[in-house]
Amino acid sequence: MQISKVPPAEVPTVRAGPAATTGQDLPTAADVVPTADRADIRPLDVPAALQILLAEVRAGLGLAADAPVAQGPVGQVQTARALVEMFLQALPDDAGDPPAWTGALVHVETAMQSSIERAISVVAQWRDAPPPVLDAVKETHVLYLTVLGDDLQNPLWLRPEWMALSPLFQRFRHRRRNARRRLTDPDYAPGSLDDSEETRP
Repeated sequence: MQISKVPPAEVPTVRAGPAATTGQDLPTAADVVPTADRADIRPLDVPAALQILLAEVRAGLGLAADAPVAQGPVGQVQTARALVEMFLQALPDDAGDPPAWTGALVHVETAMQSSIERAISVVAQWRDAPPPVLDAVKETHVLYLTVLGDDLQNPLWLRPEWMALSPLFQRFRHRRRNARRRLTDPDYAPGSLDDSEETRP
């Protein structure tokens, strides 16, 4: 007696012919992938957007992804402080070679600016990101630029959250001022950018 072999019910059979090859009832990869991507994207809030900003700057400066630059809750002030800290730490410790230090300053400034612009672009293109989220990233950028500005009487440096960085910032500002004078004053005496005015002839 011959027993015909019947495929198990749970295994679909493959039928020959045009109907089997058109795939009209099957979703294409183009249909599936965007849906999966959208399922993984959650609404963007301010802390997450600020984390994107920090991550982009870390990458732009070549820092480790887990570099400890922000502790505790991530707010605009904490993020701006972390940006300033990363900027200052990315500069060379030795200012004995003024052209090298000035070149490094230009490189770090460019890397910071392009990284921040890239972060703003990412947040702006995020699906359904509320306008206040993008505003928070832009305001953090402005705060970062304000702190590193030329205003010697900037009241921000009197706040407790900034005072720990004051020594680093004072050194940076002194070096930057000497570097600018070297570029604009042909009679400016050569030497380390750490030299004070009293030690120059």
